[in-house]
Amino acid sequence: MQRSFRITRMFESNSALNISAIISANGREMDIRKIREDLHVSQAQFSEIVGIPQYRLSGIELKKDIPSEGEIVKIAVVAERIVRGEIKLRKKKRISKEVFDTSIVAMNPRRGYKRTARNADYLGLLNELKAKFEGNDRKGPKAISFFAGCGGLCYGITAAGFNIVASNELVDEYREIYRLNFPNATFLSNDIKEITDEEISNLLKVHPQIDLFAGGPPCQGFSLAGKRDVDDHRNTLFQYYLRIASKVRPKVVLMENVRLLTSMKDPNGHMVKDEIIKTFGQIGYNGQFFIVNAADYQVAQNRERVIFIGIRKDLEMKPSIPEPICGKTEDLFCQNSPRFTFGDAVSDLDFIESGESAPTDKFHKSTNHPEHVIRWLYDVPQGKSAHDNPDPSFRPPSGYNTTYKRQVWNEPGCTVTTNFNMISGGNNVHPIATRALTIREALRLQSFPDSFRFTGKEGTIRTVIGNAVPPLLAYHIAKHLKETYNLSNS
Repeated sequence: MQRSFRITRMFESNSALNISAIISANGREMDIRKIREDLHVSQAQFSEIVGIPQYRLSGIELKKDIPSEGEIVKIAVVAERIVRGEIKLRKKKRISKEVFDTSIVAMNPRRGYKRTARNADYLGLLNELKAKFEGNDRKGPKAISFFAGCGGLCYGITAAGFNIVASNELVDEYREIYRLNFPNATFLSNDIKEITDEEISNLLKVHPQIDLFAGGPPCQGFSLAGKRDVDDHRNTLFQYYLRIASKVRPKVVLMENVRLLTSMKDPNGHMVKDEIIKTFGQIGYNGQFFIVNAADYQVAQNRERVIFIGIRKDLEMKPSIPEPICGKTEDLFCQNSPRFTFGDAVSDLDFIESGESAPTDKFHKSTNHPEHVIRWLYDVPQGKSAHDNPDPSFRPPSGYNTTYKRQVWNEPGCTVTTNFNMISGGNNVHPIATRALTIREALRLQSFPDSFRFTGKEGTIRTVIGNAVPPLLAYHIAKHLKETYNLSNS
């Protein structure tokens, strides 16, 4: 019989906490979070002491995961040793509690930067993309978009000459942003699972031939940043997506997702990527997946994604994507132009520090960070983290050296996520200023032209930016599909 444990807690009259491990029939009866909080220890520090990864400990505390016997034993033993004083908890750094009369930024000469030699080239590309988007006469090959978000993928597809005749997006706030930029948008049912055969039939009566089917099912169930839960319902949205494709019968199907989808298994232990390719075949398409880095397609950001391409079998052509346009500068044999860098994307913008705003751009405004955090980061070199500081008192009390980390000015930006305004969220620290990225900087790194419009709360705006397909990447892929597979106005 499978065994698991429950930890019972009893308070003696002297308020000392005694903890013992006992056998129970159900591991979910444990309240590990209560135990940890009674001990006054952070989840990050408890994870470090116990030897259980924090993402795993978080899942157990939220009752999403069942702890193993070994994990329960570790937690019980460590908890008892902390109570007995055998394990000394790490105290928070004193610097975090100090009150500073003067900002370290104000105490030093003001930093700054100059425009890079290729900043004008990058802005020129974004202006060309904008011109192609605005010049679309809606007479080109027809496309349908799913999981549209704010429209990054659709912007590139439209710039490539496609006419998007219908879109789908579940979240009201995202649709409002989409409508601002695609005022002629026609929306299908909000939830892809609720799109009926009748709705598809009515669409095909107006648009009998759809050339391109494009979308990116939500990736949280697949991403390293998520919990990679094989039972997450979002992992099966691709099945609804391809079911509709089988009804519409477009010439080409495009599906975008995070690269780590390629390592994900479904509840039956099958690789998700193989199941997707298998489903392509079952609905009459030759399918193949490709790993791409947006930096190879003129985007000033390292952003790896998996692109699935399905070509209708009667076309008798193999799936393909465009060859990279840019290459790594250290590759002496690469004939492609160098990748665009962080500085190439943003060096024309006003230099601002924590809590400051640009006078003429409402989206170039910095989060106001606490002074002690700024002091942790002020002298951190590019590409390094505050966790690497030689002086332990200038290291954050928790986290890893992938957080509180500066980006590098002369390299492509790091992947833009939905929490790019948080210094503790990852590689979100500006290379030169001591602050997190602004919305405008994230937009530039994602290759959105400055003319792209937004509405709603800043949190919503950051979310759609972090989840978006870079428009320049979408443009190059859509242009390749249009030219390679002879997609034209039907």
